[in-house]
Amino acid sequence: MSAETTFNLISVGFSALGLLNAADGFRRTFKSVAAPGDSFFKRVLATEAAMVERWRSGLTRAVRRAFRRPAPTITATLGTALSVEAAMSVRGLVQFGPLPDVTQEPAAFTAEVERRLNRVFQLAQDVQHDLRQEEQVRDKGDQQAASHLGTQISALDEQAKRDALEGLHEQVLGWFLIAVGLIAQIAALLAS
Repeated sequence: MSAETTFNLISVGFSALGLLNAADGFRRTFKSVAAPGDSFFKRVLATEAAMVERWRSGLTRAVRRAFRRPAPTITATLGTALSVEAAMSVRGLVQFGPLPDVTQEPAAFTAEVERRLNRVFQLAQDVQHDLRQEEQVRDKGDQQAASHLGTQISALDEQAKRDALEGLHEQVLGWFLIAVGLIAQIAALLAS
């Protein structure tokens, strides 16, 4: 086997290995920062299709200008947004029996009204106390959930950074191998 053939085989091997490493690095980097379920190859193909569409529309505009044809009119529809809000309220009902007749028993009437007002006042205070306690429990639960979520987000962020860096390292290795393949190709040309 000649030196030229050897260098060509080395060039092809390193270039192929480099391309595979770079492609896998791109895929791993994409996977570390993409939304779950987002496909690397679908995104690449969509990007390529968008680039081809931009080139096609640019070429179409250039040809239209060269032949002095007017641009077509574009008709678009506007979307609508719907927002729904809900408010919730709680209502309680306290019922008492009939009051004594004020004209026949004024002292009993006054005592019963005072007893009922005290009962309503006590109920209102109990409700306020229960609401404050519930709010404190809810706030404590919210703080614990926020702390837990913050810890999880930090851990996931660090993992995403590590995965992205591993993908970038693999890309760099791939491009380095491609460069070695190109150097081997140049060596093959010089050997011939």
